[in-house]
Amino acid sequence: MAREVPRELSGRTIRKDQLEDLVEVVEREFPSSSERKYSIAGEDGVHKDISFETVMKAAGRPAVVDNLTISDRDGDKSFTFEAKRGLIKIKAEGGERHFPVGFCEEVQGILRTRTSRLRRILPARMRFLTHWCLAVETVMALTAILTTSILVGWVSAVSSACASVAALLITWIARRHFTTYILLKDDAREPWKRTEKLALIGMSVPVIVALIVNGPNWVKNDEAPATPKSGSIGQSSHSAEATASRAATSSLSRDTQRSPLTKVEVEPPVGPVGEPFVLTGKGFEPGADVWVELVAGPGTTLSKDKAERRLVRANDKGEIGPEKITVGRGVCCSRGTIRVVASPEGKMAAVETTYTLE
Repeated sequence: MAREVPRELSGRTIRKDQLEDLVEVVEREFPSSSERKYSIAGEDGVHKDISFETVMKAAGRPAVVDNLTISDRDGDKSFTFEAKRGLIKIKAEGGERHFPVGFCEEVQGILRTRTSRLRRILPARMRFLTHWCLAVETVMALTAILTTSILVGWVSAVSSACASVAALLITWIARRHFTTYILLKDDAREPWKRTEKLALIGMSVPVIVALIVNGPNWVKNDEAPATPKSGSIGQSSHSAEATASRAATSSLSRDTQRSPLTKVEVEPPVGPVGEPFVLTGKGFEPGADVWVELVAGPGTTLSKDKAERRLVRANDKGEIGPEKITVGRGVCCSRGTIRVVASPEGKMAAVETTYTLE
């Protein structure tokens, strides 16, 4: 009774020497066959003939093809080898019980590579699986980047972009690894397919989107605080003096003096965006002008039009406040921190406290 043994292998690169070995074992197993047939599909159609050399000549002697069919028959024995883009099918049938299994094993041995163990574990249709994985990962990458850029900030968005690109690159390499390439010349190399080029473009999209969405916030965070508007509460009428003192109060100087009793506090220390808090301070020089400024802290994005800056004056006890300050709506993000900086004019260094957003 004839036995039929089918095999399915994942796509792979078949070198010229492997192809020559395959043709040799087929001709050896079917020495006097008149039904042998080779087939290659080219750009100008499908070329078939009983001679592999004739098929190559008809196809224009390509260096690389992604499909090949070899079939042969001798009495009740038959063999078919079909290599397509992502799958290789082998089928042997014959009356002798040892022929189908033994011949299929011999063909598989010729096509075996160094990653044969991994290929045995993974399904044969790996290329088709990676095709859908690339599509799903691209959608997930875009969603993750846009979500993190809106809810968290550009740092998380860029991190999501890098992780997404890494996942897409790994999947793309796997997809290319499980694609069939039949090298018909010794110096031939696997070509770049259109779908593979599209995959590379797809991997660059998350990075481009992350830069476009988060680039402006990055620039804003690196810029110096803006000059307060003329209508700011408590602003001094001497705008020229206020502008001149701005550079001196933007950061803490090593040469300035700090009193151990100088401090500022906010009440409540935690609250939602849009709700006011009260600032008080002590330890300043009596009668000194103090700039109070809101600065973005960890996990917070604070645009220029939301950053309040006002000038207050310490009383004869060196105290400031209570000053009612409201963090405007549109400030991002929850659980972020707003730095409340009090910078006195003169030699005293700035002091600060924090206000946490709910």
